[in-house]
Amino acid sequence: MKNSFISIVILPILILSCGSDKGHSRSHVNDEAEAEVHNTAKWPEYTLITLKKENFNSVIKTGGRIMTDRKGITAVTARSSGIVKYAGQNLLPGVKTHKGQKLFSVSGAELAEGNTEIRFRQLKSDFDKARADFQRAETLIANRIISQEHYLEKKNNFEKLLAEYNNLDTILGLSGEAVLSPADGSIKEVYVTEGQLVSAGQQLATVLAANCFIIKADLSPEFHSILPSIESANFRVAYSDKLFNTEDLHGIRISSSLLTGENSFYIPVYFRIDYVSDLIEGTYADIYLKGKEKQGTLVVPNSAIMEEFGKLYVYVMDEDGEFRRRYILAGATDGERTEVVHGLNENETIAATGTYSIKLSQMGGSSPAHSHNH
Repeated sequence: MKNSFISIVILPILILSCGSDKGHSRSHVNDEAEAEVHNTAKWPEYTLITLKKENFNSVIKTGGRIMTDRKGITAVTARSSGIVKYAGQNLLPGVKTHKGQKLFSVSGAELAEGNTEIRFRQLKSDFDKARADFQRAETLIANRIISQEHYLEKKNNFEKLLAEYNNLDTILGLSGEAVLSPADGSIKEVYVTEGQLVSAGQQLATVLAANCFIIKADLSPEFHSILPSIESANFRVAYSDKLFNTEDLHGIRISSSLLTGENSFYIPVYFRIDYVSDLIEGTYADIYLKGKEKQGTLVVPNSAIMEEFGKLYVYVMDEDGEFRRRYILAGATDGERTEVVHGLNENETIAATGTYSIKLSQMGGSSPAHSHNH
């Protein structure tokens, strides 16, 4: 469910003194504030929210990994035997490729046995002769010079060689086999070296098509009872500040099992998501598995929470428009918002962003600009 917080962006205004000059007249305070207009820009804006109870998913934080969808990996194989050569200088993992691009060439010209180029040339010569014989036979049979049996013999021989020639021609051509990329994407692995002897059917490389990723989350067996309720997840990787959501990436939970892996004590939970260029295949992620929705929950954005000596607190705005530190007992978090079990009440106003600036301003004995939230 979308966040139902009411957000108000507070722009910097004049800083009023709230120290020991309480007995001074209002006009005197205004004069001081007017004299300090040029200093007010030093306070950054912050955001206020009024707390309301809302629905919030039960969350289990765990770890996992960004994986490639196996359906997006295509093998590049040799269809003939010979010596392999790279088609370009930069045939390395991660290099972009497009469908139909030449990746390798395989030539049997240097082989003493099983020379596919020699075989192809011989086949082409036989095919050319068979075609000429068949064309001549068509003329002769029309004039009833040869028998029907003789004509069919020439026709069958031509069609047989035609099928063999076309099959080998698509693989080799006169300059050897051209091995092409089967899809748009990038090189995932290269399994052969320049000049290596390969055989027909041998895997030369794999191409990763840029279509989707798999998120694998490791769920502790103690939470197996909530497995059926898990339909989505948030996740974050170390090299990005962004919080990703499987629902935003058209993600679906594709499988899970109550069986742990051979080398793991965790239950794997898999999500398929759209391809995202910001994500790197094989990297680890913090994953927030979202289960059944709970109603009437008090939650705050994670940006509102500060920590001091292991204790969590937020800044609550009082009736005088001043910020007061309030310690809280936090529950589950989905990476973006956190459940508050104790310490806050509905309809209270807190700072949602800019909390560090508020802390610094209070340490310096002054307050950042703010206005009341009515």
